[in-house]
Amino acid sequence: MNFINSLYRKLTEDYLRGYDAVLLGCSALLCLTGLLMIYSASSSLSDRLYGISLIFLRNHLLHLLIGLGAMAAAMRIPYGVWKRLVPFSLGLCLVLLILVLIPGIGHEVAGARRWLRLGPFGFQPTELVKLVLVANVAFYLTRKQDVVSEFLRGVMPSLTVMAVFLALVLLQPDFGAVVLIALTVLLLIFIGGARPGHILFSLLGFGAIGVVLIVSQSYRVKRMLAFLDPWSDRLDTGFQIVQSYLAFGSGGLVGVGLGDSRQKMFFLPEAHTDFIYSILAEEFGLLGTLGVMALLGCFVWRAFAATLAVEEEFGRYLGFGIATLFALQILLNLAVVMGMMPTKGLPLPFISYGGSAIVMSLFMTGILLNIGRHAAAPSPSGGE
Repeated sequence: MNFINSLYRKLTEDYLRGYDAVLLGCSALLCLTGLLMIYSASSSLSDRLYGISLIFLRNHLLHLLIGLGAMAAAMRIPYGVWKRLVPFSLGLCLVLLILVLIPGIGHEVAGARRWLRLGPFGFQPTELVKLVLVANVAFYLTRKQDVVSEFLRGVMPSLTVMAVFLALVLLQPDFGAVVLIALTVLLLIFIGGARPGHILFSLLGFGAIGVVLIVSQSYRVKRMLAFLDPWSDRLDTGFQIVQSYLAFGSGGLVGVGLGDSRQKMFFLPEAHTDFIYSILAEEFGLLGTLGVMALLGCFVWRAFAATLAVEEEFGRYLGFGIATLFALQILLNLAVVMGMMPTKGLPLPFISYGGSAIVMSLFMTGILLNIGRHAAAPSPSGGE
């Protein structure tokens, strides 16, 4: 007991002092919720595929521990370090995105080539690209603040860099990540001082490209039609969202109980990944979904609050960009599982199964905590 008390004092007084306790608490509760729901949503599938019900939970727990280590490191490393690493990080991400497209190197799952494998471990470069592009824009805004209001000299450079990376992401293909990154970068540039007309023009341009990309692939057209009327083809293109509706409808006020979901029994595809919130709704009902939504909302609120208080420009822009990534990904995932948007492959942060996603989510949370720690006493060197 004395050892536990000593360890607790060591953590709170020496290691965790100065960090946002609410942000930390929300992260911890969301991770625990994720472990619980991944076990519940994946146990049947794991048993069917491997004869053991704990495989997916074991893999996620392993990546969660790696993510906690990355988060602890990011909490201690001054956030100004990431400014110096931007050029190297851009080059690394470019190489990784090219490698993932090469047959024999990139790992393909369900027709998408998005992963690189190193032994038993897999990594999705797009998860790193999200953070690196945000850091690049944050670094650019701190250096070019005087020309951000100009389109050619202020907005176009960041959009050009982003377009190169998003073109490679589209080849995987990962349309959901493209939408998330593009929206985040445009919002960050707007916050940095770009004119509303320039952002609107850019948004319309990306929207036009998006329409062309949708109509150029039949499966994307089918997804769009299924979103408009999923019941018209409920056994094919509308199957996933219809099963999600059934999960939400079955949950009622308090749910059917932990582990008692019917939709996870091979009815709802991706039950433990992108559509895990549907299983949560079925097992814990309206009250459960509202509780998790409140946790996610509290996390986003503290993420923005902690970073917007930072006076140093790079830290403020970097923190705002990361907080926006979280906020938009949460909104897009919830909108998809509730049938408010066409299906996109975006996991729910901290809760969905996915090694790269949980590691990067915790790493970015560590950066947010480090930035927020300097809010009360910013330094000219950007926390270095």
